[in-house]
Amino acid sequence: MCADLGCQLIARQKAVVVAAGAAPGTFVIAGDTVVVGPHGPLGKPITPEAALRMLAQLRGIRHTVLTGACVVVAGADTEVLGVSRSLVRMRSFSDEQLVAYVASGEPLDKAGAYAIQGAGADLVEAVNGRIDAVIGLDVALVFRLLAEAGYRSPLPVVTDVALQPARRERRALAPIRAAQRA
Repeated sequence: MCADLGCQLIARQKAVVVAAGAAPGTFVIAGDTVVVGPHGPLGKPITPEAALRMLAQLRGIRHTVLTGACVVVAGADTEVLGVSRSLVRMRSFSDEQLVAYVASGEPLDKAGAYAIQGAGADLVEAVNGRIDAVIGLDVALVFRLLAEAGYRSPLPVVTDVALQPARRERRALAPIRAAQRA
C-alpha cells in the first residue's frame, strides 16, 4: 500500500472509532502524518536509538511529509478523505545537535522523529508546502473536507468587525467659530 493511501486510512480509522461514540450528526475530524525518508516511511520512534537513526537518515536531505485527513459524520454514511503533501529539507546538523535534540525527549512518538512546531524546527532548513500539514493537520484541507461532507461553512459570510474604522461624527462648531467662518 502506498503511504498516501495509508495515512488517509489511518485517519479514517481514528475518525470512525470516535464517531461510533458520538451523537448522530456530529462531524468528526481525524488526521495522521507519515514522514517518508529515502528508504520509505519512517514511523514514530519509540526509543532514543531509533530517533537517532531516523534523524541521521534525514540529515541534509529533502523528504516528504504526508498528512492524511478524514471527516466522518456520526450516524450517517458520510466519509470524506484527503491527503496533503509537503517537502521538508533538513539542515546538515552536527552529531552534537542531533544527540542534544534526541536527549530532550521531543522526538519520541513523533512521525519522522521531529516536531517542527518545537525544537525540531532548528533542524529544518526549508518547507515547500503547508507548514500546518507538517505539524500534523492541514487546516485548508480540513475545511474543504468539511464542506464536501455537508458542514456549513465555518467561516463567517459577513464580518463581525468593521474592516474600516468608523468615521467619527463631526460635532457642530461653537457659535463663535461658526460666525467667523461665515
